[in-house]
Amino acid sequence: MRKQKGQGIVEYALILAFVVGIGGLLYTNVNGSLADSIRSVFSNVDTLLGEASRQPATTSEAIIERLKEGRYDGLADVLQGKPASRMTIASDSEAGRELARKLNIQTKEGDGWFVDLHPDGQYVITYYAADANELTYSELKKDYDAHRSKYYNPEYGKTDTHRYPTKVTIAEGYYDSQGKATVYPSTTGHVGPGSDGNGMTIYPGSY
Repeated sequence: MRKQKGQGIVEYALILAFVVGIGGLLYTNVNGSLADSIRSVFSNVDTLLGEASRQPATTSEAIIERLKEGRYDGLADVLQGKPASRMTIASDSEAGRELARKLNIQTKEGDGWFVDLHPDGQYVITYYAADANELTYSELKKDYDAHRSKYYNPEYGKTDTHRYPTKVTIAEGYYDSQGKATVYPSTTGHVGPGSDGNGMTIYPGSY
């Protein structure tokens, strides 16, 4: 059944690309180069086939692997290069939903993930599972908004408390500036402000 479904998606993508391509050819015969149009059509077909043939990533391990491919296999433009400052994308943000669509990521209800790109080239993926924490991702966000001091101590260094008092269980994919991978199926993370000082993020480690 899965094979037939996947075949149907590929066939649909081919038909769609063909229809779009014919329209493009008709337009460029009047307004542009036929050769450029043909190249564009084949490029669009390759893109559509790649997205259509990609099996859904549904587990924490598969999603971390897919987000890794998004950067290192060049499948997602937003994950390329080195940003001027740390850039975070959350699964429930507009950028995160677009990334999930492009990479065929299907996050389990109650879970969430973050990707962090650092200026030095480090790439960090954090996956939060409701089952491992007995609290859904949306419930965690609501609790963070209502009781921020429970999760983040801005007076760290002046007291003996931790900067991030509350710990969570996460899965992590860490890639250094050379792309060398270290993956932890279960490790400790902390909850705190987003990379821009606003919102909420989950990041590996305890401090």
